Amino acid sequence: MSNRNRPFPLLALVLTALFPLLAGCASGKTPEPFIDYSDERSVLYEVDSARRVLEKDPVYALARARTLKDNARSMKEVETLYSEAGSRVTTAFSKAVSAGKWADALAMWRSLDALSLAPSDWSEASILKERERTWREQGNATLVSLGNVLRSTPEDEAPSSGTVARMIKGTITVWVDRGLSVRGGVGYADRVIGSGFFIDKRGYLVTNYHVIASEVDPSYEGYSRLFLKMPDDPDTRIPARVVGWDPVFDLALLKTEIDPPAVFQLGTSEDLKVGNRIYAIGSPAGLDRTLTSGIVSAQRRRLLSLGDVLQIDAPINHGNSGGPIVDEAGRVQAVVFAGIEPFEGLNFAIPVELLRIILPDLYDGGKVSHPWFGAFGKTAVLPGSSENAGVSLVYSVPSGPMYAAGVPRDTVITAMNGKRVRTLEELQHLIIRERSGTIVRLTGITGEDERKDPVYRDWFVMLAERPENPGELAFERDLESNAFLPLFGMRLERMGSSRRYLVSSLVRGGIADESGFSEQDSVEIREVKVDKKTGYVSARLYTKRRAKGYLDAYIGLMASLDSPSYF
Repeated sequence: MSNRNRPFPLLALVLTALFPLLAGCASGKTPEPFIDYSDERSVLYEVDSARRVLEKDPVYALARARTLKDNARSMKEVETLYSEAGSRVTTAFSKAVSAGKWADALAMWRSLDALSLAPSDWSEASILKERERTWREQGNATLVSLGNVLRSTPEDEAPSSGTVARMIKGTITVWVDRGLSVRGGVGYADRVIGSGFFIDKRGYLVTNYHVIASEVDPSYEGYSRLFLKMPDDPDTRIPARVVGWDPVFDLALLKTEIDPPAVFQLGTSEDLKVGNRIYAIGSPAGLDRTLTSGIVSAQRRRLLSLGDVLQIDAPINHGNSGGPIVDEAGRVQAVVFAGIEPFEGLNFAIPVELLRIILPDLYDGGKVSHPWFGAFGKTAVLPGSSENAGVSLVYSVPSGPMYAAGVPRDTVITAMNGKRVRTLEELQHLIIRERSGTIVRLTGITGEDERKDPVYRDWFVMLAERPENPGELAFERDLESNAFLPLFGMRLERMGSSRRYLVSSLVRGGIADESGFSEQDSVEIREVKVDKKTGYVSARLYTKRRAKGYLDAYIGLMASLDSPSYF
C-alpha cells in the first residue's frame, strides 16, 4: 500500500479540517486514513485503541493486532497485544463451549483456526457434532437432519396421489390483517395473504418475510395481526407468531401451537437443471390446496443481494408467496417468493440451500444478520482470456473490514480460508456461511514481480454485520464523489475546488457505463438525494461527454443502495 494513502497523524489532522472546505457542498464526510505503519506513534495509538476493547470484544482486538503485526515493523507492544488477544479469545471460546453456545464457539474457533491459534483439543467437526447433539436433546429433528440431504430421482416423475394429499395437508395459508387502508377517503380492508409449509412436528413453518413484514418491521406503525388457515378448516383463524426472519433472503420462521397434520422434508435444488419439472403448492388468491406444475426456466438469477434464485414457469399468483417448490417425493427444493405480473410465466423461487444455511439462526429467533467485508467488487477476468481469476476489489467502505485490514484497491481476491474463489458469486457463497465477528484469511494478487508473475499476499479480516443498504453506508462515511464508484460505477477525480470532476474510470456494465459515460468525461454534481425509505439514490449531473462531442447535457442517474456486487 502506498504512503500516499497513509498520511502521518499530524497531516491527517490538518486534512480532516480542510476537506469539508475543499468539498464545497459535498457530503462533508472524510474517509479515515489508513494507519501509517512506518510511524511508531501511529502504531502505538492503534495498540492502545485495541486494548480498550480487549475485554469487550477480544476477536476485534485480535484482528487489529494481527493487522499491526503483518504491516508494522517488529514491536514488543504489538507482539504482547497479539498474544494477549489470542489468549482472551481462547478463554472466551472455552466459556462458550461450557455454556453450550455452539454458534459462538464455532465462530471463535474458526477465527483462531484462520490464525493457526485454534486449541488442539477441539476441531470444527467436534463442535458441529456437539451442536447436533444439543439439537437432538431439544427435540429439533429438523436441524438434526440438515446434513442428511435427500436427492431427487433423475427422471421427471409425477408425485403419487398419496404424496400430493400429504403435501397439501402440510401447506397452510398465511394471513396478515393490517386493518384498513384509506384511499380517496374510503377505508378498504388491508390484507396480506401468502402460503407456508410445516417443517417441524412442533408447529414451526416457513413462509416469506415480505408476507409477515408488518409483524416485525420497526418502521411499520399500523395495525398488524397474523393468523393461519388450515386447508381442512378454512373458517378457523389459528394464531401464530414470528420466531425469526431474514429480509435479505426473504424467509421467515413462524410458530403455531397446533400439531401439523404433515411435515415437509428439505430436499435439494442442486440436482435441478433447466427443463426439469417442478411442482408448486400454495394458496393463490386464497384458494388453498392448489397444486401447479412447470419447469425450471433458468438458474442462478441474481435477484437477491446475496445468493442466486431459480426462475420457474409454474403458475404463481398472489397468495403463492412462501409456498414450497417440491420434487416427485414431496421434498422441498425451493420457496416461492416472487412473480412479475405483466409477464406470465416469469416467476422465481429461493433455493432450499439458502434456507438450510439460515435455519439455525431462524430457530434462534429475531432478525437474521449476514456478514460482509465492507466492499464492492466484480469478477476479475485474466487479461487476454475469458477465464475468471477471482474477485477484484473496486471499493472498500471507510472503517469497514477490508479498509481496516489495509487491503489495497484493485487487489484480486483468489481464496478465502484456503478455498479457491474464481467469481464474486463463489466468494459470497463462502461469506454467507460465516458469522459476523469471525476472522477469515483472504488471499489475493496485489500486482506482478519483475518476471511478470503474480504477487500473492494474505490478509486476516474480521467480518462485520452487513447493513440493510450498503450504499447508504458509503455516503455516510465517505466523500460524496467517492461514493459514486460503488453506486453508479464511476470513479471521479476532482477538478478545482467545486463539485466538478473528471471520470477517471468506469465499472463495465455499471449504471454510468450503460448511461453512455466514458473515461475523461467532465462531470459536475448538481444534486444528490438519498431516499432511505425506498432504498434508492438519485443524482443530477451537468456533463460534457467525450462520446457526444463534449456537448453540454443534464443527466439523471438512479441506483439502488444495495446490489449483489457488495460483499
